[in-house]
Amino acid sequence: MGGGIIFINRFEEKELLNEILNSHKKEVFILYGRRRVGKSALLKEVSKNKRTLFYTARKISKAEQLNSFSRSVGKFLNLGNIKFENWEDVFRILFNFSEKESIIIILDEFQYLAEKNEEIISVLQILLDEFDDSKIKLILCGSSISFMEGILSYKNPLYGRKTGSLKLNPIPFEHLKLFIPEYDFHQLIETYSIIGGIPYYLTLWDGNTNLYSNIENLFLKLGAPLKEEPYFILYQELREPGIYQSILEALASGKNKINEITSFIGENDSRKIQPYLKSLINLKLIKRITPALLKNPHRTKNFLYLIDDQLFRFWYRYIFPYKESVDLNEYENVLKLIEKDLPQYVSFEFEKQSVNYLKKRFNLVEAGNYWKKDIEIDMLGKGKEGEIYAAEIKWRNKKMNIKDFYNLKNKVEKLQLNVDYFILVSKSGFEENLFEIDENVYFVEFSKEKGWQDWQR
Repeated sequence: MGGGIIFINRFEEKELLNEILNSHKKEVFILYGRRRVGKSALLKEVSKNKRTLFYTARKISKAEQLNSFSRSVGKFLNLGNIKFENWEDVFRILFNFSEKESIIIILDEFQYLAEKNEEIISVLQILLDEFDDSKIKLILCGSSISFMEGILSYKNPLYGRKTGSLKLNPIPFEHLKLFIPEYDFHQLIETYSIIGGIPYYLTLWDGNTNLYSNIENLFLKLGAPLKEEPYFILYQELREPGIYQSILEALASGKNKINEITSFIGENDSRKIQPYLKSLINLKLIKRITPALLKNPHRTKNFLYLIDDQLFRFWYRYIFPYKESVDLNEYENVLKLIEKDLPQYVSFEFEKQSVNYLKKRFNLVEAGNYWKKDIEIDMLGKGKEGEIYAAEIKWRNKKMNIKDFYNLKNKVEKLQLNVDYFILVSKSGFEENLFEIDENVYFVEFSKEKGWQDWQR
């Protein structure tokens, strides 16, 4: 399977956490990020061979949670099967011990611990203030992004007491080769468009077999590990998952405007679905986008919603609409549909990764898609000196030609944009006559063997 090790390329994160865990003072560190991103595995890696209490909270009653944590503390401190009466007692004994010896306390899925036991955060605040000489290393880790970011807010009792925080993000595309070294760069962009940079999904991907065999094994076969994954995440994170399902289905079918989404799910008032959209944005499952380089993007009515998570985008486009057939193990036609449609599907991810690359390559302070009425530009960007870049990006199995350039130039002229530099990005190279154009044009190829590379005139 793909790299198989979940902390490939987590070098900076490991270094940061090792500094926290090896310090000679009290530490309070907050680690958070979406499910499956590798938080628990990272913490287990950096805390191994250290005196650590690693407790994973669950969705259980207050009494069960306290009893469960008490048993873990009793085992950790060699106190036997001890039962504490309240949260202050159980944490106080840990803080008392931490004055003599440096210990690591990792509270994983912290939202399940604190949501039903609101006093926990206040208890921790009191003890952190009281025990000045403590050598405790307290790590609070959670998958509920909104809850964990709330801990970081000014109004939270723990505000000002943390010594560090980190939001663990998915693996960026440029590091995917470390996970699946067997694949060329075209195969990697195809894979990334399906499962993104979530380490758990990457460890399931088999680099010794082709793309469609992986899709069959991971999404379609009986017992496939990712067949129900979006269901699992939605039911874990959200109430009323049915409404969220309908919103995601609308977006996957190309209904990207607020009125289109509202109509699709059978509502008349778009204000009623705003809280649901906000929740999906907080979970990083969807995003709201506006045309690039707008002066007041928050005030514009020209915006779209898109599915931002690759696995959700793939699943709602190809699995959810045909779920009945897939569940009956009759998925041959679904796989044929995916094979036929995938190049167009991958082109959206290629465009997204191209924009990310161009932003770094040309030191752009802003960059993104641009659209106005029926005209679209793949990328419009602004440099540090105010210079404007426009790009045409093609994921297709033939070279870009002079027609592609003039298509981009004509769109720019119709929109009356003052563009200083043009960029052509191609999966398959460029025809020779393109290099004869007397314009400021950059050529970038995304080759199978080397990935991104500049072409010289």
